Amino acid sequence: MKLSWKGYWKPTPKNIRKAADSLLGAATLASTFSTIYDHPKLGMILMITAVVTKIVSNFLSDDDEIT
Repeated sequence: MKLSWKGYWKPTPKNIRKAADSLLGAATLASTFSTIYDHPKLGMILMITAVVTKIVSNFLSDDDEIT
């Protein structure tokens, strides 16, 4: 795997995509519950971390696909 700017337009490996999507879904649920239970700062931290992780995962691609 390689992290590069050109990798954004290349296909993301399936296992990375699954992990990032799972993290985003879990963080959405956790941030919703933390906001409901009066911890809005924790909810924002969780959501921002998950979104940034999802965006960074798009820059990962297989080494042989980048030219």
